[in-house]
Amino acid sequence: MKDRFLHITREGLCPQEHLCAVSQQNHALCIGLPKESCEKEKRFVLTPEAVALLVNAGHRVIMEASAGIGINYSDLLYAEAGAEVTERRAEVFLADIVLKVSPLTAEEADMLKSGSTIVSLLQPQYQNAEVLQLLMQKRAIAIAFDKIKNDTGECSFADCLDEVDGRAAVIVAAGLLTNLYGGKGILMGGIPGVSPAEVVVIGAGLSGRAAICAARGLGALVKLFDEDISRLRMALDACGQPLFTSNLHPNVLTNAFRSADVVIGTSCDMTHQLSEQLIRQMKKGALLIDLCIDKGGCFETSLCPNKPKDSIFEKYGVLHYCLSSVGSAVARTASMALSNLLVPILLEIGECQGVENMIKRERGFRDAVYLFNTKVVNSDIAHRFNLPYCDISLFINMF
Repeated sequence: MKDRFLHITREGLCPQEHLCAVSQQNHALCIGLPKESCEKEKRFVLTPEAVALLVNAGHRVIMEASAGIGINYSDLLYAEAGAEVTERRAEVFLADIVLKVSPLTAEEADMLKSGSTIVSLLQPQYQNAEVLQLLMQKRAIAIAFDKIKNDTGECSFADCLDEVDGRAAVIVAAGLLTNLYGGKGILMGGIPGVSPAEVVVIGAGLSGRAAICAARGLGALVKLFDEDISRLRMALDACGQPLFTSNLHPNVLTNAFRSADVVIGTSCDMTHQLSEQLIRQMKKGALLIDLCIDKGGCFETSLCPNKPKDSIFEKYGVLHYCLSSVGSAVARTASMALSNLLVPILLEIGECQGVENMIKRERGFRDAVYLFNTKVVNSDIAHRFNLPYCDISLFINMF
């Protein structure tokens, strides 16, 4: 008996496991889906199938009426998926999490409730100090989904949108070359006895490689230029031989522009814009598409002083397609891709018991936050608007 009590006493003095309560239920999210305020922005963040997955997981989705019209999904389809469709725009902005493609306007920011979360593209060129101040006053959390990183450090959303833009640029080009849209009346691929269209791609990044694959799929003759030899090698591996590649050698580039029917600019990390003189030497009726117009453009002629920033115009006989959302030309495909990426993240936020816990737990998600309560936590945004910058990692454990 004595030995038995001695054993119990010794065991009691040893460190023991401490059982912690574990939540068995997901945190129910209220997600708002407003209509895009920009007319040219046709993309939408969630499809009806995505809404059904969220509702079945116990979350609430409130959608503004006709918000999905740009991707040809009716209000009825969203309602059948479980969304609450409302004509009252302000009601949508009272949700815990508001999802949009483009950043909020001042009017939209004013409708947010205190402490809510806004998830959209970063698009610094469309942000303004007034909206940022409103969001900070409301202690909102602002997240750029194109900056969210996966476990391997890749920006899945940005990569996805780049690929859509690259492929869409070629589809747009193929249409604009036809007589239907005032083009020269040529096919991308030609026919036996007739040479194919010549397409010059500037930049061997993801959107450039996507454009190459799409153009070659239509039978066009493609030439790729980039300053980085390793990226050119990567493009050769991805797109396969034969593919004409070159660095930005002036003579080679000039000859390529002279014979090109289509030039697609996809690289915005070049040391300089391609000169106006190059565009002057292009054929009359040729087409130039700039996928980097949001970041200043690839070409000196992309930003025309007498034209709106997002526009299609002619200069030196060359049609310039300089719209910031080329992916809106294939809005349904782009939206389905966004939905596929957003749904797992929203479900994980529910499992984490809210956005703040998700920020604390997931480094890749935390890197996408640019406003947290009353602080700017993105250095680029802070520098652009001359606002004080705070490193979110310094106070992440305070909440």
